[in-house]
Amino acid sequence: MRQLLTAGLTLAICLLATPLLLSASMDVNKLVQELKSNNEDAQALAAHQLGELGPSAKAAVPALISVVKEGSVAARSEAITALGKIGPDASAAVPELAKVLRGYSVILKYNTLQALRQIGPGAKPALKQIMPLLESNNSYLKISAAWAAAKIDPENQETLNQVIPILLEGLNISINEVRNDAALALAQIGAPAVKPLLTTLKHEHEANHNQECQQICDVLAQMGAGGESAIPTLIKILEKIDDPNLVWRAAHALGNIRSQPEKVVPALTAVLTNKSEIVRANAAISLGDFGPEAKSAVPALTKLLSDPELNVKLDAATALGAIGPDAASAVPELASAMQAGPVSLTLTSASALAAIGDASVPALNKMLQDDSPLKLLAVHVLGEIGTGAGASIPELIKLLDSTDPEVKMSAITSLGEMGPAAKKAEPQLLEILKSAQDRTRNAAVFALSKMGSKAAIPEIKKLAAESSDDERLQLVCAWALVRNNPHDPETIKTALPGLTKALTDERPLVRREAANAISLMGPEAKSAIPALTAALKEEENPRVIQELITALAEIGPAAAPAISAIAPYLNSGNVDLRLVATYAMARFGKVAKAEVPQLEKTLKSSNNNMENAVTLWALTKIDPTPQRAEKAAPVMAKVVTDHPNPDARLEAAISLGEYGIKTPEIKQALEAASKDQDPRVKKAAAAALKKLSS
Repeated sequence: MRQLLTAGLTLAICLLATPLLLSASMDVNKLVQELKSNNEDAQALAAHQLGELGPSAKAAVPALISVVKEGSVAARSEAITALGKIGPDASAAVPELAKVLRGYSVILKYNTLQALRQIGPGAKPALKQIMPLLESNNSYLKISAAWAAAKIDPENQETLNQVIPILLEGLNISINEVRNDAALALAQIGAPAVKPLLTTLKHEHEANHNQECQQICDVLAQMGAGGESAIPTLIKILEKIDDPNLVWRAAHALGNIRSQPEKVVPALTAVLTNKSEIVRANAAISLGDFGPEAKSAVPALTKLLSDPELNVKLDAATALGAIGPDAASAVPELASAMQAGPVSLTLTSASALAAIGDASVPALNKMLQDDSPLKLLAVHVLGEIGTGAGASIPELIKLLDSTDPEVKMSAITSLGEMGPAAKKAEPQLLEILKSAQDRTRNAAVFALSKMGSKAAIPEIKKLAAESSDDERLQLVCAWALVRNNPHDPETIKTALPGLTKALTDERPLVRREAANAISLMGPEAKSAIPALTAALKEEENPRVIQELITALAEIGPAAAPAISAIAPYLNSGNVDLRLVATYAMARFGKVAKAEVPQLEKTLKSSNNNMENAVTLWALTKIDPTPQRAEKAAPVMAKVVTDHPNPDARLEAAISLGEYGIKTPEIKQALEAASKDQDPRVKKAAAAALKKLSS
């Protein structure tokens, strides 16, 4: 099933070309000892460092509580902040934190309100101390108390009725920090705040308060899926309002809400011809947020590649890339834009061609000519396309003899991205592996491993065993050996520390491949959970995000603490990120039950058959009721016979056995699957049939 989730790569220039950026994790026990120091500065610093570790510092909670009781003001402040960053695991601190709210220090009370909000529902015992602060004359405390109450007791309508008006008033406070907190709080409250926001929007518009109207649109944008009921109003703004600052914010909000594409996509497409540059640009961005669901906008977006404004061209190219293969008709114009420049448009167009995939290959092959200034970039993009760029393999093999070291290096890496289809390059790559002494050897290890070359394993083992100061070579060899035998305990023990460090490398390709190798280890990579979670919170590259989530998913239920970091991707505008996040929730099982409402919403709104199949499958893993099994079974019966990926067929066969639903259609599908070419699928189908017949 995880093989369903692979997508186009973002541009990666080289493999392990410079030393890794190493990051040493702090020792929680050591920091706890420093909390007991008589030196106030050392105590405050230790508390701060524990906060930076987040949930992984949960063992320090008792010591931090002691500091809150007895430390200096500076140390108490840092300890309170640290408890908030640890989050729900710091709920034992709630009684002591509640006492702080009865004190006199505004700073400590403000920090405490933030901490209680981050702890969440586990902080309910502190609500008695929080609610009186809704009457505070201090706007910082008043808005923070409202935000905390909403976050701690989000299902209590009485609480929401009290805090929403306060937060709406907070949008008009002149202090930026307070106003921003009010906006974030309303966005997090989501759907219950939409109607009051729209009522306020109407009043502010009638009063000609444009800035306030713009801010409300920004709140709806931050709200994402929770703002769905605002869609009709936002579309009316696109159609009837002349103020470009309000129109582009409405367009931005529609993209972030990312729902009802049948209504929103035409409305956004219509404003691509707006006279305002900022409106055209944001409409393009928002259409990109819808991904393939915005394919009807491809002709209009393609025209924007000739827009007089560079920013509009860039956003149109980005949107076409987000739409992906369905934007194939834009390839000629994107190739022209890539060649015309400037550099920003060249790179953005190249990224879009990579995302469109196979249809881009002929245009890119033309750029592999000796006199093309874009040869190197074209090589990278073909690597991004990967297995779909098989037609370029002969030309890339020729480049292995290039006198330009960058071209040669990139050709090796791109051939590796094409996997087993590039096996024709194996003899030349083996020669490079044996003879090269520079970084092309590292790239050869990478490429041969991605191709599944068995002939390279003895040489890679030999290099891995040699005493060497070349940390890059040692890491890539360890990575290759893990890919060859991911469950060998000795290999895991040797490779996992280096792969974990590589998650912080400056290059996306290295981070991506490190996460991928960790994912292959499955539950045996349990010790990497904190590093994977921390990396996910910082990562911006979509392909690396996919691999980080996949690694956590393959570790299984032990990685459930990462759910809060993964859950936002269930509503991503990138369908591949939604899929991998859904897959992860299925792997975590019943502990992911809080995410069921979002998955059900996706099921109602998505027109993507593959996404619906994965979502149905996930729901049966998270909430295994007979009703869910009945809905999923017909879809899984189709997957088990028709899906091109054997991993998907395998999961479908296993699931059909678990559902226990006996219909002629399911039996027929499993009988067909019992003759599958993949032995795993055959075995699973036979086992499922046996279960159903018992």
